[in-house]
Amino acid sequence: MVYDRQYDDDTLSFEASGALKEAALVMRDRETDSWWSVMTAEAIDGTMKGAPLKEMAVGVKTTWGEWRKLHPDSRVLLVDGKTHEPENAYQDYFDSDRTYREIVPDDDRLPGKTPIFAFRWDGEPVAVPHSRIEGGTFFRPDGDDGAVVLIHRVPDAPLFASTRAAVLPAEMTKTDDPEGLAAKLDAAIAAGTPGVTRVAGFDTYWYTWAAQNPGTLIVGE
Repeated sequence: MVYDRQYDDDTLSFEASGALKEAALVMRDRETDSWWSVMTAEAIDGTMKGAPLKEMAVGVKTTWGEWRKLHPDSRVLLVDGKTHEPENAYQDYFDSDRTYREIVPDDDRLPGKTPIFAFRWDGEPVAVPHSRIEGGTFFRPDGDDGAVVLIHRVPDAPLFASTRAAVLPAEMTKTDDPEGLAAKLDAAIAAGTPGVTRVAGFDTYWYTWAAQNPGTLIVGE
């Protein structure tokens, strides 16, 4: 998840606050000591309270092997002299139906640990279960004649792999399916194809998103 740091004439330095809200990260900035929720996408305390987090559609989660192909000159962070921890401390959490501290959202339309892609459309929260976007799907928020959001996951992708989403002109979707368009997406964006832009969003679990985003639209419900 990547955020714009510019607020008027100030450049904020975001960092982890050490706090969680409904099991989700809360950041703070060093300049104003305001606290920011990644799930509500705004400052929830401090001088900047109520200011929006400005998410940028450039964040990606992938494997080192895939990243290295694209960026062979990348530098790797060392922690205590190590670049890799062979055991994932969160694996038991990922493999179970248990939520953090047994949190149960009021909204039970989906099981709590359902993996989702979450984003906002016209400021309103939207969620798409991973099971509904393997191979890709179209979200038509304004009907058949408006722009279309292509949402895509590679079939059988690991949980940590990023979902990809982009706005497409409606006419593009009449000549190809979601899988085919997803394969051409990077080239279309690089070429500056009119009407094609990435959508900012991230992958998470339903329970922590729903706890802070009541009234979420579930695509395909």
